[in-house]
Amino acid sequence: MKITHAILSIALGITSVASVLGSSQPASAEPQKAPRVVEIMVHGAFVPDKIAAVEGERLQLRLVRHDSGGCTREVVFPSLGIRKELPTGQPVTIDLPELKAGELQFECGMGMIKGTIAVAPKK
Repeated sequence: MKITHAILSIALGITSVASVLGSSQPASAEPQKAPRVVEIMVHGAFVPDKIAAVEGERLQLRLVRHDSGGCTREVVFPSLGIRKELPTGQPVTIDLPELKAGELQFECGMGMIKGTIAVAPKK
């Protein structure tokens, strides 16, 4: 009986320590969803130039530039402080943070070609 009690005590102690050490997130934390991938072609314009999203959503933009004009050499998200070079024919991935309701503008490096991400409020 004493041996069974000792083994049970040790097992409970190990389980308690393991649960404390193994927990890196609170139990109530929701698993983070993978970002939605949106392909944007760049050929004298952003196609598509209007993207719909929902508040809190994470987007991963994959831009592929098909021209060699100077204006489309880079993409800029002024309000996020993001500026990325767009080499011709090479995909460039931009991971956006969780989005807030409203409009998020993006543009070419010269500010002539523009696009918008319209972020609807979460329901």
